[in-house]
Amino acid sequence: MKKTITIIVSVVLAMGVFTAINKSDDGCATVYVDYGKLNNGLKETKCIDIYGSTDALSLLRKANYIIEGTREYGEAVVCRVNGFPDKSVESCDVMPPAKAYWAVIIKKNQTVPLIPNEWGWAQKGINETYLSSGDKIGLVFSTDEEVRWP
Repeated sequence: MKKTITIIVSVVLAMGVFTAINKSDDGCATVYVDYGKLNNGLKETKCIDIYGSTDALSLLRKANYIIEGTREYGEAVVCRVNGFPDKSVESCDVMPPAKAYWAVIIKKNQTVPLIPNEWGWAQKGINETYLSSGDKIGLVFSTDEEVRWP
């Protein structure tokens, strides 16, 4: 009986700590932008107010990022962020090259305590990727087929 009570108390305490840790993300989603070799290597992180489920493109615009897609794929593909890369380097007609592109990565809010939740690739275009409070989206400019994960 003591063992069962100890386990229950431990789980309840862990849930309380987990809830307290995640309280800081209530009402916002984190936007992380890493320009890589562009824009003097600038890295920015912003917590943007969010209510319900919002598509990533709208969230990025709310964070004051100017996102340009491609002529072929529209707003599903990120070709340029705040004018980077420059139009003389990338035309944004078709899919950006594998050696220099904006990687779109997502980290969903931790919903199960004690199970690590890692960054992963967005599975849809940014206009069809939905985020909620506590979620994170990253735009990382990748060069030489390498992504610098946050």
